[in-house]
Amino acid sequence: MEKKYLKDFVIALIVILFISFGIKNYNLYNKVKEIPSESKYRKIALSEQLLVQIHNIEKSIKDRKQFVFTVTKDPLEQNLIVKTIKDLEKQWREEVENMIRLESTIVPEKGKKRAAISYKGKTIIYTIGDEFVSGKIIDIREGELTYLNHGQTGILKLQKLPEKPKEILQTTKKSKKSREYNW
Repeated sequence: MEKKYLKDFVIALIVILFISFGIKNYNLYNKVKEIPSESKYRKIALSEQLLVQIHNIEKSIKDRKQFVFTVTKDPLEQNLIVKTIKDLEKQWREEVENMIRLESTIVPEKGKKRAAISYKGKTIIYTIGDEFVSGKIIDIREGELTYLNHGQTGILKLQKLPEKPKEILQTTKKSKKSREYNW
């Protein structure tokens, strides 16, 4: 019989502890719920107006994350309105440097066939069997090069440099005229 009372006593003790912890927790919550005016942390506390502003900013950020842009240019780029001549020329140079371009082919009657390929601002001369950016060179003919890349055959044809944008050409013409002497 003693064990039965001991078991009931332990259960009652646990229940009393839970109730006392709950009351203490509730009292602590009520103390912390409001910051007293004499608190040293009152300067850091959020006012209702500031809290509303923070919620508005968070909502705006969520809206922007879900927005789908339908323009081809980056809307956050700073220089969309005015592009200087230097910007246009830099953009043109980057396009040219990133092209894999066959500049010339050398096909002699006797000797090795060679091809000059331009990439990243450098021109390198290759022969048949050499590896280059797009794969391995299989054959070199007059004005074109055949290569193998991941089991697929491709042809690289002779290309001229792309023309500069009209805006760049117009300014260079003006600057040449300004250097001419008017006797």
